Amino acid sequence: MYIYERKIQRTIREIIETSILAMFVFSVLYISIQSYQVEGASMTPNINQGDCVIANKAAYWKMPKRRFGIFELDNKSTIKSRYLFGDPNKGDVIVFTYPKDPNRHFIKRVIGKEGDTVHIDNGKVYVNSIQLKESYLEPSLIGSSNWGPNVVGLGQYFVLGDNRRASNDSRSWGTISDQHIVGKYLARYPSSVCSITPIPQENLR
Repeated sequence: MYIYERKIQRTIREIIETSILAMFVFSVLYISIQSYQVEGASMTPNINQGDCVIANKAAYWKMPKRRFGIFELDNKSTIKSRYLFGDPNKGDVIVFTYPKDPNRHFIKRVIGKEGDTVHIDNGKVYVNSIQLKESYLEPSLIGSSNWGPNVVGLGQYFVLGDNRRASNDSRSWGTISDQHIVGKYLARYPSSVCSITPIPQENLR
């Protein structure tokens, strides 16, 4: 009888521990992961209309704000020092709030960071006078746009869609601030899975 009761107690304890662990994992995912469904073709051919994507919000977590001198950052702090794990790199695909409407979210690729001179000549992108090698682009979707040259400002990022012919990006409304950035593109999955994903979902352009 004693052995049977011990087995029951051990089973109950294991169930409780597993439940607590599952709740913890789900809470971490809920806080650090965001799901979106893509509207439009601005990131074709790498991310297509209707695709569902996951953004890792933890990738660009910022340092805590100043509290009574703790975590104090002076005006000379670099962008990288304002992030726990480093700021977005050139080439990263990021999710951010649209500067002209914070209720809308966009997904684009980082092309230039603060201090970079960005110039687009007949569709060819130059950063600091060096042409980017953009193997991720479909040649037929590059287009022939022109922009700049302009210097990316402090705390700003210049972003472009991979489908240059159909992307509403920094060429139209300028750079984005680090305050607009939500997270880093992590993965995509079929649209059929969107409705059953356990994490919050929003539309994305």
